[in-house]
Amino acid sequence: MKVLFLAAESVPFVKVGGLGDVAGALPEALRRRGLDVRLVIPRYGTIDPLRWNLGQLRDNFPVGLDWRSEECQLWATADQQTWFIENQYFFGSRTTIYGHGDDDVRFALFCHAALEACRQMDWWPDVIHAHDWHAAAAIRIAWGNAARPALVFTIHNLAHQGRFANDAWPLVGVYDAFGELNLMEQALYTSDVITTVSPTYADEIKRPEYGFGLDHMLRERSDRLVGILNGIDPRHFDPATDQHIAQQFSIDDLAGKAVCKAALQREVGLPERADVPLVAVVSRLDSQKGIDLIVQGLGRIIAETDAQLMVLGSGYGPYEDAFRDASRFVPERVANYIGFNAPLAQRVYAGADIFLMPSAFEPCGLSQMISMRYGTIPVVRATGGLVDTVPDMSQPEGVGVVFSDYNVDAMLHGLGRALAAYRYPNDWSYFVRRAMTHDFSWDTAATRYEDVYRWALSLR
Repeated sequence: MKVLFLAAESVPFVKVGGLGDVAGALPEALRRRGLDVRLVIPRYGTIDPLRWNLGQLRDNFPVGLDWRSEECQLWATADQQTWFIENQYFFGSRTTIYGHGDDDVRFALFCHAALEACRQMDWWPDVIHAHDWHAAAAIRIAWGNAARPALVFTIHNLAHQGRFANDAWPLVGVYDAFGELNLMEQALYTSDVITTVSPTYADEIKRPEYGFGLDHMLRERSDRLVGILNGIDPRHFDPATDQHIAQQFSIDDLAGKAVCKAALQREVGLPERADVPLVAVVSRLDSQKGIDLIVQGLGRIIAETDAQLMVLGSGYGPYEDAFRDASRFVPERVANYIGFNAPLAQRVYAGADIFLMPSAFEPCGLSQMISMRYGTIPVVRATGGLVDTVPDMSQPEGVGVVFSDYNVDAMLHGLGRALAAYRYPNDWSYFVRRAMTHDFSWDTAATRYEDVYRWALSLR
């Protein structure tokens, strides 16, 4: 089975969020199952062909875009499993992926060019699998062809839909439409199967409070909507082999986790204390992630507990300032790293005792899975993929703390439950080991996606 896999970002080449992790890992898992998957992303100015040993497959092939034609180039990795669409003006000259005033043109061109690249290479897919609004135009464009592939569209975050003025319609080959162009909506309407990144999120987005105006369509197409939980790469996130942490450890030997905690405390300037719990936040500093609750509850965490807090992330300026101020006023209790540092993030996952993730909504979430892989107990709000991945410690197979209401009191009550459990070392080590046994590898998801592809082929 041939699958054209379209996304705006993919590790290791370029990443802004979780979409990049999925686009980097899922094609590889599908290939292990024998599928012929070609991942296609734009070649932004930050992707250096020399660094990644890319070769040019096609030079200056024309791509029709509304009334004009644009010249594109096709690059590929040495194994030709990842393709890159180059256009100097729309991609090569840009060092940031999103947020440009011509994003409608940029990503429509990307989709047209990806389909044209298949023709240029005489490689035509059985399935087109497009991810989020940046690749949605490919679904709408291909839908109009009589002998089309099966069309699968994955929602990673329904809040970002690709909404543009009505003069953008010709970019997707439609000349008689009125009103704004919503690329996400068009993909939902024309896909054979719609997937999203967790079963609970698939249910939530059919309700007005999570549907961002598209819940009506998702209810209408609920018979074609499937939630498939994302995974993480167990080879990359493995405390037994991780070269970035102070000492490796495993389920059978947790001694290294205590060493990692002490090393992290020294690195970020917190007092080196084994007796107090270290709570971590690794996140985009955004209200979607519940950072507003943490900022509002910061004073009470400091006053009512003895926990240390380490925050790593960047985002909304006032949230960044709040954590900087807390680190300055109570440096023995709060540390921060404003920005992102992947090796440091892994040291935080390995060294922390508790991982705090009080998201307002969370389509899937990867951080709670990574924290569990490193034996760090998650405290999460009951939403989206957090429900599907973190069983509450009150349950027979529980490992973390799950709270429901989106307010500071509920978050602090949940955190308090974890802090209380921490006072019982034998029980705590039991939860730590149980957390580390959870299998979040991509192999399960790849099996589900292969089933979805076969279903989509039967529906087209």
